[in-house]
Amino acid sequence: MKVEHLEDKSSYNIRFTNKIKESIKSLSKKYKKVAIVTDKNIWSIYSGTLKNKDVLNILIRPGEKSKSILVKNYIEENLLENNFNRKSVIIGVGGGVIGDLVGFTASTFMRGIDLIHIPTTLVSIVDSSIGGKTAIDNKYGKNLIGTFYNPKEILIDLNFLSSLPSKEIRQGMAEIIKYSIIDNKQLFKTLKTINTNLLSNNKSIIQRIIKTCMQIKIKTIKSDFREGDKRMILNFGHTVGHAIERLFNYKEAHGDCIGLGMLIESKISQNINKITDEEYEEIKRILFRYNLLSLKINKTNTKKLISFMRLDKKNSTNNITFSIPKNIGNIYKNKGKHSIEISDIIIEESINKVINEIKN
Repeated sequence: MKVEHLEDKSSYNIRFTNKIKESIKSLSKKYKKVAIVTDKNIWSIYSGTLKNKDVLNILIRPGEKSKSILVKNYIEENLLENNFNRKSVIIGVGGGVIGDLVGFTASTFMRGIDLIHIPTTLVSIVDSSIGGKTAIDNKYGKNLIGTFYNPKEILIDLNFLSSLPSKEIRQGMAEIIKYSIIDNKQLFKTLKTINTNLLSNNKSIIQRIIKTCMQIKIKTIKSDFREGDKRMILNFGHTVGHAIERLFNYKEAHGDCIGLGMLIESKISQNINKITDEEYEEIKRILFRYNLLSLKINKTNTKKLISFMRLDKKNSTNNITFSIPKNIGNIYKNKGKHSIEISDIIIEESINKVINEIKN
């Protein structure tokens, strides 16, 4: 599968493989210096696959808190101590945290070295590894410091999914549901009826769904690499979702926060008479079906959530910008744009209505 960007005429391949060890060995022959960055949990399970005498292994702590300037510096110092240069390659093996962090490091180290992604979670396979977004967090919010930087290749081995607990598969389902709402009603219908156990146990079904999501993302970013307009649709659920993550100090799972974020942003759409009441209820039902509405927030936190949303990168005025569904399978277009500014009053009302609905 090929990812192309019209903006700078760049491209890279996404390759499905069950030979990660051999791929790493091949890269160690192609490049004089190769580094793998992964977290200690992944290393404890897959060190036999990832170990190579010619590869530098850099291990970090798992979790969102590793997406920091301190950990980025730690990786850079390891690279410099081992004489890495512009002809070297860095391989990120892990989920979204690893992909964002390693991508950002690769983009700035000596003004850019080659990057390979090996995503190991459903979230990173269907979403975060594709599209060139890299970032770290700081005290003001998530992903506020970063670059757009493409990998040379993405290697996908679905065997990594077999070691994931069901909770982690659920986090990936949030992104898959997002794709269905913004672009593919047929996928939404499939997710409504499929036996949820098959998503963990049937590799051919999950691969087919993964490829559908990839195709949606690839066509979306092809003409809008730097998120000038259409790419914003991929942020459905994330404006509110990232604010929820910050509210819980990043201790709650990404997919759970995005699930609640999608419902609140769908409620905004319903409140301004875009999505129908019936389709809003369909979205709520599918999020409940995949257990993505388990988080509870209080109305006392509503204004704090809105203040966190103000730091969202999509905002360009005092109002907060959203990409909201027009119906299941399509994002609402406002004056030709794939986003719309929403007043605090409507946002607050929508959050509070959802809080009441989930409570009941």
